Amino acid sequence: MTPFTAWLPPHPTKDFDLVVKVVGSGALQLHQDWMPLAEVLIDQGLAVMAQCRRLNGDADDVVLQLRMAVQPFYSMGDGCDVLIHVGNHAPEFGRCNLQPGSVLLWEPPQARRSASIVPEGVVTYALPLTELCAPHGEGMSGKGLAALGVLLHLLGCPEDALHRVTLLLAAPRSFAAGVEFAHREITKRDAYWLPLPTTDGGRRQVLLASEQAMMLGFAVSSCECWTTCDCELLQSPAEWMARHMGIARGMVSVLESERHPGVQVYRGPQGKVIALCRGDDAAMTSCLAGFQAPRILVAADVTDVLKLLIKGHDLIRSGLSDGVGILIEDTLAMRHESVELSVMQRVVRRRGADALHAVMTVQSDLPVTPADRDREGEVDVGFVSWGSAQGVVRDAVALCRGVGLNVAGLYPKAIAPFPTQGLEAFARTVRRVVLVESSQSHGYGERLRAACSFQPAVLTPPSGKSLTPMDIFLREGLGTV
Repeated sequence: MTPFTAWLPPHPTKDFDLVVKVVGSGALQLHQDWMPLAEVLIDQGLAVMAQCRRLNGDADDVVLQLRMAVQPFYSMGDGCDVLIHVGNHAPEFGRCNLQPGSVLLWEPPQARRSASIVPEGVVTYALPLTELCAPHGEGMSGKGLAALGVLLHLLGCPEDALHRVTLLLAAPRSFAAGVEFAHREITKRDAYWLPLPTTDGGRRQVLLASEQAMMLGFAVSSCECWTTCDCELLQSPAEWMARHMGIARGMVSVLESERHPGVQVYRGPQGKVIALCRGDDAAMTSCLAGFQAPRILVAADVTDVLKLLIKGHDLIRSGLSDGVGILIEDTLAMRHESVELSVMQRVVRRRGADALHAVMTVQSDLPVTPADRDREGEVDVGFVSWGSAQGVVRDAVALCRGVGLNVAGLYPKAIAPFPTQGLEAFARTVRRVVLVESSQSHGYGERLRAACSFQPAVLTPPSGKSLTPMDIFLREGLGTV
């Protein structure tokens, strides 16, 4: 099977899939600073995803987790290929998922005994981050960017590309100092290397955050350039995004929920389509309480945010609903990822009635192959998930099939009205249904049990953590343990 994290030889024809964790007090500041550097990796032909979370619960260290790969993927993956530690104390390596062959970039504590806690087999690079950053006064953000400069140099990122983005960063001098230090002082001792850039144009991609996707969804839904909008997107993506973000800022209001602290409500001018950020279905239900025929859709990823905002407006225009809510879970709210321009173009082009069928069905509107559903005999395990758990399940299903396991996935978008008919039909084709929850609190299983005749097994993440594809692969009795 193809692992999610692997110690791969530096060969351009091999799959490249790297999971990087930046841990420490400077990690949160790096979330936005990472975006210009992600554009450099996108130019190499890589798909990228980034997300902030806590290492182990609400009170623990902040982690900025990054994933970059040649092949498309749908979740943050498993393990840790590279750990960058930018905190003021030694990390607890056991909670960082380091493995033999992983890379550690850090400034070791002065106490000598701390060196012994590094797990055996980890390739360690000691960095004088304080010394590199002190002359520039750029704080913890400087330390994090200096360490990222070292990493990108070790990966073989083109120097001219790094120079181009330096001035776009919050701590440009610290980043440049990290690149220069790696170039001057470090002898590479690991096998990771970026693949060669594509020479045939490759996949043209843009980097989107969830909030950007929300705003673009509102803007595209009201845009009147029906015949030229998608063409402009391909010709001048930066100009297209800037124009539509300007449209959105003039029409979308952002409200804080008094009844649900921390929840943000994005609402268009008529208030019939709303996006709820960092909420749950209970908060969404209360926001749509005044509507007669509300519909609630749950986004799976950043691309889905854009798709569902557009489809929500289609539902209003068609008269099939008088109020539509798009739920963006907390996990997804802190994510940004690369999106292929061809995918965005199809979404923009499909505005109108022909997009409604995909919203009304429980199937994902992503392309599926016959193997996803048309198998001889019964499927052993059928996974069902909503929201951000869908990406994890998609990657887990691919992992299972890679070793010959007979599994399938169903990826509903709607929770109101609940897609009972489609779920019942799916359950009849599988021997066992497993519902994968995105958190301990969303409670989609309660709705499913109340609406359907079958009772699924329910898999939830541990408190303060997220499920990974490997969790599903190992924990669901699929013949692997």
